[in-house]
Amino acid sequence: MNKVLLLFLFATLIAYSHTATAQVNLKVAEVPGAVSTWGVFAKVCDNILPSGSTVTGSGQVTFKFPAGMAISSLTSHSGTWSQNATVANPSEAVGMTYVSIGFLADNPQIIYQPDSETLLFSFKLNGNAAGVPQLILNGIDPFDNLPNSVNSNPGNELTVLDFGVQPLAVYTYAGNYTGSGTICNQEPQDTTVIIDNPIDTTGGGGDTTVIDTTGGGGDTTVIDTTGGGGDTTVIDTTGGGDTTVIDTTGGGDTTQTTAVFDIQKELTYFTLYPTPAYEWVTVQFLEPENIGGKLRLFTLNGVAIGTIDTGQKDQVRFNVSGLSSGLYLIKYERDGKTLQQQKFLKQ
Repeated sequence: MNKVLLLFLFATLIAYSHTATAQVNLKVAEVPGAVSTWGVFAKVCDNILPSGSTVTGSGQVTFKFPAGMAISSLTSHSGTWSQNATVANPSEAVGMTYVSIGFLADNPQIIYQPDSETLLFSFKLNGNAAGVPQLILNGIDPFDNLPNSVNSNPGNELTVLDFGVQPLAVYTYAGNYTGSGTICNQEPQDTTVIIDNPIDTTGGGGDTTVIDTTGGGGDTTVIDTTGGGGDTTVIDTTGGGDTTVIDTTGGGDTTQTTAVFDIQKELTYFTLYPTPAYEWVTVQFLEPENIGGKLRLFTLNGVAIGTIDTGQKDQVRFNVSGLSSGLYLIKYERDGKTLQQQKFLKQ
């Protein structure tokens, strides 16, 4: 089977598969036995049994480290990976550098096995500053809120199609892990963290910062930027009827907002194929009621390339034959809002 047809089938089967699960986890850690070398590893959950007939179709990994450092000696181990973007000292996170590594091809094939980590790529971290690389948290990291200050498009993503499992299985990125434990359920990864250096810039001695991005009806995000040592700002980004409370005063006054948008539960309106693309990219809407609005094509750095009115079409095609090789972004916009965005690779 030729590569173009295989990739077309990959995207088409994803669109109509009913077995998609978020079951692939990523981590960044030192590579055992290698001096001053870091690696990004993938691990599937123990409750799935991937076959040897998987095809990885798309992926990107974004990690950050203190500014003043830089990566070198990027080496692909499973799949072919390339450095897409490097942003130092963005206004959203001064003092940090962000690096995005993009997936180019499943060669050598990425093998996924339970109870086993797969090294995707490795790199060295050099420079005068001290620190370690960290995978960002999608939609939570301050730099991963589009549009950002440099119109970059960071984030972690991985999509794998398993032809050896019946019915067809699709494994997708579920979240980050540390050590050997992974997130092995159907819910979004619990990325609750306590920040060592709170966002509270006041002189009070008792203020704290808590960021909770988990699902459920009672989760909250607390960001305290007020004075007095006990004032709090509560920003809840979870689903289930939770509320947002913003307190910016010193006397306990509050502002409450409901119906917070949960980025982790963003709806899927379309699928696109093939990726990598050579001449055409097809956007296939999944439901008739989703038709309407505009599709906009961007470079990964946020430069607008073209716009197509979707009208009443359930399928729209972009001619990308004149574009340079690399990653691009398609956004679906309606009523002034971006409903979905998805990357694809131009070969």
